[in-house]
Amino acid sequence: MSDPLPGAPHHLAIVPDGNRRWARARGQGPGEGHAAGIANVGAVAQAAFEAGVQVFTFWWGSPANLTRRAPSEIAAIADVLNRWLLGPGAALVARWGCRFDAIGRWPELCPQITPGVRAAREAAGSGPRRLVLLMGYDGREELLDGAERLGGAGPIDPADFGRALWTGDLPPVDLLVRTGGEPHLSAGFLLWRIAEAQLAFPEDLWPAFGPERLQEELQRFAGIERRHGA
Repeated sequence: MSDPLPGAPHHLAIVPDGNRRWARARGQGPGEGHAAGIANVGAVAQAAFEAGVQVFTFWWGSPANLTRRAPSEIAAIADVLNRWLLGPGAALVARWGCRFDAIGRWPELCPQITPGVRAAREAAGSGPRRLVLLMGYDGREELLDGAERLGGAGPIDPADFGRALWTGDLPPVDLLVRTGGEPHLSAGFLLWRIAEAQLAFPEDLWPAFGPERLQEELQRFAGIERRHGA
């Protein structure tokens, strides 16, 4: 294991974009791209924990991804994730004693990952590190659901609202990395949790964004003075 990086983000969130483009450039289909992408999640998460990251959140599919793409690709997205959770993912959380969370509408939209989620939960420890999967997740739906849970016409305390969200027990995101070279967010990604996050949009397609590139982004983050409006 490498030494922790001073100033590493506490909570790192990843939008792993570019699996299909990576596969297309190699004459492969989307399934091969997603398989390479989920394997890279494990490598990057391992490197992140070694660097001192405590919470590693990765997004693997929005509701739109799981309803609007070709059925064969949707099946591949879920299948590679389930197999990863059953094997390498469960081994990762066991190795680090991580807590494991699976957040989103996945029980409704892709229940076929249930065996993998169960295996990762059974292998998980009690922290302090956490591996967080967002699957069937849309941040706009999360905000609407939180508002509905609180209800009422009076003022809403921000802390109460934050706790009412699906991600209510997650800390704020410190660094958000979206690969693929397209500087935008998708489906309201963690809107409440990224309010003061640093954002990085590297050109690398996700399967090519390895531990070395992660280390560069973490070092860049560590060198930034955060003033939070002061």
